Amino acid sequence: NPEAYQAYLKGRFHWNKRTPDGLKKAVEYFELAVSLDPDWPLGYAGLADAYLLMPQYSSMRPSEAIPKARAAAAKALEMDESLAEAHATMAYIATSYDWNWSTAEREFERALALSPNYATAHHWYALHLMWMGRHDEALREITKAQELDPLSLIIGNVVGHVHYWAGNFAHAETRLRKTLELGPDFALAHQTLAKTLFLQG
Repeated sequence: NPEAYQAYLKGRFHWNKRTPDGLKKAVEYFELAVSLDPDWPLGYAGLADAYLLMPQYSSMRPSEAIPKARAAAAKALEMDESLAEAHATMAYIATSYDWNWSTAEREFERALALSPNYATAHHWYALHLMWMGRHDEALREITKAQELDPLSLIIGNVVGHVHYWAGNFAHAETRLRKTLELGPDFALAHQTLAKTLFLQG
């Protein structure tokens, strides 16, 4: 359904802003996509991703948002088990909220096997690896994510964040300043840059 696809693209546009208002609009557009084409799994995958980020960027509690994210991703996989986007969402839920590292690893590997050029899967896998202390692998994944989506502000921020966690503060500063050239008002990059500068004295 072309109208559903347009709604989905608008949802992703607002989702990528990583703001409370952006996520609220993303949910509205993804719900519109689902209502226009209830048999299209990507609409549910988008809805899952919007709810997944709500606790991080809005006032919605994890106890409310994550069950909705999990249910929407499960619905998408029920309709199409080969949907990389939904596997990546399940992986991020597993690592961020369930603390189930083995499930997260398996789901990330599944997502990337299905869609090697899905930048968000590489981005979220980099975060998982960073939290596991596997910094070289995390840098490899986030570098790949940025190659695939060089204009993404959130991926640019996470490039700096991964360098920060690896102790490469000068590299982190350089990457974050480049991200802020693209998006001077992107708050997350300012936050990560501030921490990086603090640790450099």
